[in-house]
Amino acid sequence: MKPSHKKPADRCLLQFDKEYPNLDDLCTEISSCLATENNLWLSYDEDAGIERLTKTENAYAEHKHYELSEFFDLPSEDSEVDMEALAYEEPFLWFCGSMSIKRDSPSPDDPVEEQVKSLSRIAIDENRFSLGCIPCLKTSEGFELMKEAEFDSKKIRPLMLRGGTTSTELHNALLRDKHLERFMMIPCKDNGFDIEGLAVHQGRIFIGLRGPVLNGFAVILEISCKEFDGELLLAKKPDEEKLYRKHFLDLRGMGIRELNIDKKGDLFLLAGPTMDLDGTISIYKIEGGLPDSPSSVIHKPERLFDVARGAELEHGADKAEGMAFLPEGKILITYDSPVENRLKAKNEVWMDCYDLKD
Repeated sequence: MKPSHKKPADRCLLQFDKEYPNLDDLCTEISSCLATENNLWLSYDEDAGIERLTKTENAYAEHKHYELSEFFDLPSEDSEVDMEALAYEEPFLWFCGSMSIKRDSPSPDDPVEEQVKSLSRIAIDENRFSLGCIPCLKTSEGFELMKEAEFDSKKIRPLMLRGGTTSTELHNALLRDKHLERFMMIPCKDNGFDIEGLAVHQGRIFIGLRGPVLNGFAVILEISCKEFDGELLLAKKPDEEKLYRKHFLDLRGMGIRELNIDKKGDLFLLAGPTMDLDGTISIYKIEGGLPDSPSSVIHKPERLFDVARGAELEHGADKAEGMAFLPEGKILITYDSPVENRLKAKNEVWMDCYDLKD
């Protein structure tokens, strides 16, 4: 299919707290975004937290930071979550780490022998194996993450999928999967297992994989969860053998960077290169969402358009990773490694808005 580049309809300014200690990382490493009415939620690499902005006249501002350690006992105090995905279905905001392992990168300042050694080193960040939900309800000041809340006459609390320091219940199940088992111990940027998308709709939890891509087909996992003893456990669907479902989509070799489901149940995907390289980044749509079945193969998802590619200006720049629905048919795209002219100030960065109505 020919490229179908589309120009942004508008720009959106994100304005963060000037006193926030990790401003450089926050402005340049946004990995996921989500909108709930006037609030915009963000995650970024190199941290274990969630950011909330509020719509103002000229920007999303009034920055508030939430540490995951406020809601959970994390496996490690020093490890990043590598939070790559956010989703919302009342009354919870959901989040997911990449659940991936990583390969060390060589430094050009090191001797060649050390650079070669670094490429052989595989590391595990314990907090990456996190999938959970936090009560998120509307208050007079907007949507708020809560340690405890009342919803439908029941008390609700933060919940995390059962797991250990190097796996989760889902990860363990996939170690025996005929499609994915060989990729589970391959680093994320080597076409290994790497989560980058999350959507929740009517209790169905969809997990989009940046990798692996199988003969050009991207993978979306689907799970259901139940609460037990303060944790989330995977729950089988009636008359199904596995704890998860698998959906395969022909995205022409691209992996999934973000998932979102609109009010009609249509599934939108942000798709791009699975490995660490420049390439086309596109938005796809599956009308009606994915089949309610143990597995599916989608051969011709609708490709809507391609988003801005900073690599046309600078290698490794403007990597679209976040996608959020805004009012009036707009869709917000956020970028990791934004080009310099997006950085308005030390605490401000411009992102793009596209019109879905065209």
